[in-house]
Amino acid sequence: MSQIDYGQTAEDHQAFLILVRNTGQHLCNRSFNRAWERIRKLSCIAIPGQKRVAWVRYKRSYSKENNEWGDFQAHRKVLGLVSIGQCADQDQFEELFDSYRKVKEEYASTLFNSRLFVFGMNTDGSPLKEEEKQDTGEKTSTSSSRSGKSSPVHSEDSGVTPDLSPTDVGNDCEITKTDTETELSMNKPSSAISSQVEPKPTEQLQQSDLKSIVEQTDNLSKSPSELPTSHPHSNSNKSDVASEVPTSRPHSNSLTKESAGAEVLFSPNLDNCSDLEEKVKDFVTSIFFVLEGKRLDRSFERADKMQLLCAPFEKKDYVGLDTDTKSYRKKCQGRLRKHLGDLCLQAGIPGEAILHYQTAIDILRPVNDWLWIGACFEGICSASVIVRFPKSQTPTLRRNFSLQAKLGSSMSNDTKLRTGSVKSGYTNGYQDQEDSPKSALGPDDIVEKYREALVHYSKFKGSGMIEMEACLKACRVLVIQRKYLQASDFLQNVVYINLQTSDEDKINRYCTLSQLYSQIGFQRKASFFKRIAAMQCVSPQNPQPNWKLCHSLVMQCLDGYSICVDPKDIPTGCVYGWPVLQARVLNELIFSARRTGNIPVAIRHLSLLLHTLFDTLTTQDKRDIINTLQTLTAKSEGTMAALALDSGVILPPIPLSNIPQVRSFKLIPLQPHLQPVKIASKVEKLDTGPFIFTPLSLGQTDVQNKTHADFCWVEHDMCEVQLQVYNPLPDELSIQQMSLMTDGVEIEAYPTNPTIPAESGPNLVKILSRPRSSGDLRILGYTTHLLGMRSQCRLRDLPDLRNLRTTVTVIPALPQITLTASLPKVATFTSVGDGANVVTSGTTSIYAGQSKECMITVRNTSNQPVEKISVSLDCHPDQKELQSKVFQWSQENLDAQLPLQPSGLVCFTVCIYGNSDFLSSKSVRSGSQSSEHSNPDEYESVCVESLLRVEYSGGPGLEAGYCRHCAVAFSVDILPSIIFHSWEALPSESPDHCVLVFDVCNVCSQQVDLHYNINDSFKLEPKQIRRLTIQIEKCKFPDPGPELDVADRLQMTKPPPPVISRYSQHLDGFIHILWTMCGTKNCGKMGTEHLSWSPQQLELIKVSDVSWNVSVNDQSCSAHSIPVVCTGTVVNIEILITFRAGVSYTSAVLAVSCGLLTDHTSVYSWDTDQVTVLGSQSYQLTNVGGEDSTRYRTSYLFHYSGTYRFNVKCVATATDDDIDHIWQCHDIQVRVIDEE
Repeated sequence: MSQIDYGQTAEDHQAFLILVRNTGQHLCNRSFNRAWERIRKLSCIAIPGQKRVAWVRYKRSYSKENNEWGDFQAHRKVLGLVSIGQCADQDQFEELFDSYRKVKEEYASTLFNSRLFVFGMNTDGSPLKEEEKQDTGEKTSTSSSRSGKSSPVHSEDSGVTPDLSPTDVGNDCEITKTDTETELSMNKPSSAISSQVEPKPTEQLQQSDLKSIVEQTDNLSKSPSELPTSHPHSNSNKSDVASEVPTSRPHSNSLTKESAGAEVLFSPNLDNCSDLEEKVKDFVTSIFFVLEGKRLDRSFERADKMQLLCAPFEKKDYVGLDTDTKSYRKKCQGRLRKHLGDLCLQAGIPGEAILHYQTAIDILRPVNDWLWIGACFEGICSASVIVRFPKSQTPTLRRNFSLQAKLGSSMSNDTKLRTGSVKSGYTNGYQDQEDSPKSALGPDDIVEKYREALVHYSKFKGSGMIEMEACLKACRVLVIQRKYLQASDFLQNVVYINLQTSDEDKINRYCTLSQLYSQIGFQRKASFFKRIAAMQCVSPQNPQPNWKLCHSLVMQCLDGYSICVDPKDIPTGCVYGWPVLQARVLNELIFSARRTGNIPVAIRHLSLLLHTLFDTLTTQDKRDIINTLQTLTAKSEGTMAALALDSGVILPPIPLSNIPQVRSFKLIPLQPHLQPVKIASKVEKLDTGPFIFTPLSLGQTDVQNKTHADFCWVEHDMCEVQLQVYNPLPDELSIQQMSLMTDGVEIEAYPTNPTIPAESGPNLVKILSRPRSSGDLRILGYTTHLLGMRSQCRLRDLPDLRNLRTTVTVIPALPQITLTASLPKVATFTSVGDGANVVTSGTTSIYAGQSKECMITVRNTSNQPVEKISVSLDCHPDQKELQSKVFQWSQENLDAQLPLQPSGLVCFTVCIYGNSDFLSSKSVRSGSQSSEHSNPDEYESVCVESLLRVEYSGGPGLEAGYCRHCAVAFSVDILPSIIFHSWEALPSESPDHCVLVFDVCNVCSQQVDLHYNINDSFKLEPKQIRRLTIQIEKCKFPDPGPELDVADRLQMTKPPPPVISRYSQHLDGFIHILWTMCGTKNCGKMGTEHLSWSPQQLELIKVSDVSWNVSVNDQSCSAHSIPVVCTGTVVNIEILITFRAGVSYTSAVLAVSCGLLTDHTSVYSWDTDQVTVLGSQSYQLTNVGGEDSTRYRTSYLFHYSGTYRFNVKCVATATDDDIDHIWQCHDIQVRVIDEE
């Protein structure tokens, strides 16, 4: 059965067909492949002495049936045979030569010449010595190791791999012009490896061999004047049978056994055969001259000797046909002319070939010889393509121009060796013409003639092979012309041609169609035929289904169906391809992979199906695919390793990122009380110059902010990532393992194994991990182990999770502590500060002025020591001063217990004081108040809430400058106890003392014992008001601080406290009022720092700026001594006033007045009839101060008896203000009696 050559092109019509065979049984495939690669590069040979080139097409195998079509189309005829074998001795050579002879006899009807290359013997044909064999073996093994694995020997006309043609000539083709004289003396050995063939005597030759030699010699010597180049070939053939006396080989006689026209070449090994290419060129040149001789012979053949050339299927039709008819002679003449055109085309004369084809058409048209007319049209098209498109074809093997052996060489040197780029002396036969011949068809005419040829071929049932190959040639020509739609018409015709061929041939046909459809841009149709070829590999009629080839072909058709092996190449946001077709193709791919036994590849295809087409699958399809996946993974677990197929395709790992579907991926910061905080530096920042604002981004801060989380994790602390997942499957999904993928910092993972109900979501999944070191931790994604597959889902591959902050900074290890308070916990708490840091709480109720202690216990629960603990109040700045009085502790006592080792305890006490102003809600805090303005029921309790913040650190985290904050929440209810209803300052009998009077009210519900002074006390019933008096020594108030300048005042966040409070706070240290509740034994102290004192009261309380010394009748007078005088007697009053150091006044007035005291009252009356003033009652002073003393004297005459009171005061004005300062002298009384 004839085999269709699916790789044929129009240019193949001008090429010689040479068969290269591996002869014998001793040459390995690897060595043969190396020789084949060297030979196949010689596809374009320059002919010496001619301005033409010989194009060569090599085949490893060629059927005898195809060779019979050589009369119909000359390029189908095997013209040369190159046999390559190996032997080591005479016996092996005899066996090798017999095999060579059998191959030669098989193609003897068409062969022009042949060669036998023998490796393993000396160049003279003698066996190698043992040492030489060892050396040869070592060289062979070394060269084999360099060449790598041997490629399998395959048929070159299979249709999948196109044969070398004249269009395949590229950078690897060698066009070498050999020496003409060498070719003219072919009867002599041209190199050291040529063997001197010594034939047997002529009588020993068979009659058939002798006859063939004579015929060849006669044909080559018919017209020597017209064929000068036939002489070298004739001599070459004669040299094959020439007798030479053997000199060095005793077995040389056996080499000539039935070897007419053959030349045997010997070489120790392929590496030493450096002139193999030259010998092949000589061999091709000899074939060319034989062909040229036949062409000339056919040109002058007589009409009466013409024979009818027939196609193989026509021979039976001409049996018994009358040959003495005009129609028969016309056919003989026309077919011979067509055959002559084929020879001209092979001889490198396409212009003359076109003329012969046209003449043949004119001769054959009257006799309706449509088959050969179609062949003529095809020949014209091939010749026109050769002429019109000499540079259009792409070489089969390309050379990388970047790998030039010689630096600086131009690419033009290599492009000259391509098809159509040969030198002017080696073109297609039209080098002497400026333009292409007029007989050559144009591009459009070429297509039309191909159509006509196909029409004629289709009329004959036996020409299906020729018709199909012509369609493929026409398609390739149209591809060159970029007429893709017309090319598709020819390809469609190939589909309609029905031939009874083998399954292998059908596979080759569909693969060729797929390749051509891909070239014209019909990618989907190309994939369709590739898929048909795959199904043909495993068709029910195929006795030997090839599932491996089926899988390989289906893999090749994925691009046409828009199926990407790598999910990263799939565009998002649009429908890519046809989901129904894609699902079917992927199912076929999965089934073929399972039948080949490659379970990992089948699992990978199933993953691709689930990854790309999950949304388009029905519920039943999803359930079936999941069951199949579980069945396969039970045999081989699915991994994330890349898989390499035999074809070289790499299957990247495909994660099951949509099972389950992750809609949210969130990094959770540590709990607020565990979050690391940067320790504020106490070092003042250096002045770096003025601050300049710019909206430009001058660094990578913005980029880092987009990827970095705004919080930190801590080494060795448990970290958490939360995922919102959905289960799209109709069944419950059990995830065996789910953990994080990280980079940068080593972590200790704690995988989770959630179970998600069917078709449910969102479901919260928490993944925990523990960093083992510090640095930047990058969360790359998550890993899952479900359905027997391990998947690594990267966030960058998930569209919804790409722009997340997945980089978090891990700081060095910090200690952890727990806080416990001795007070009951708070049920509800209104946060005042940062309430998120609260780890415990405490609540209590105390009365105003009462104190209570709370024990705080600190326990170290980590492996790091606590080296620093700082306690502070976290409250509003305006309340900081107030709460600092409510809560107090000893920082020094706490520091003395550090460092706190792991599992250690530290305790410190917080003193809680019921701070209060002890005033009524309606009290106006200035001066004394009367009882009618106070209502005890209006005094309410106060709730004080505060956070006691504990800042602690230690270990490597402290060295890095980080700490942690936790807090204890306190809620203290301050209940009312005793309030000041009114208060007053009175002068005392002693000039250095004063009396403070307080009206207190019990506003609590219990009886209270009130203690004051030292031993004074009384009971105070609820809502009862009683007065108490306290005599204190006059106070010397501290000097006020320096007055702030304008700049300091602007920097103050709040206004300074009033000056009067300074006196109240100082005075509170001298007043001790204690209370004790009789029922509950609660006790406390009343504070007076919130009382407001008037300036007049302060003058009585504080130490005066002046001192008094009063004497009556030269007798010192005090508050405890009252002098006695008689009426009618002059009483002298002397007053000595001394100013305290450090005071200064611009003016002062000393005034004295006297009056009679009435009974039982302290009010005195002034009447001139009662007393007479002998002198002035006032005295003016100027610029006094600084321990200045002034003495003043005056006299009084009393007319009536009684007790008289002197009112002595001094009014002064300071230099820096206009306020009058009044100082009252102590009470001075004089008792006047009647004179006896």
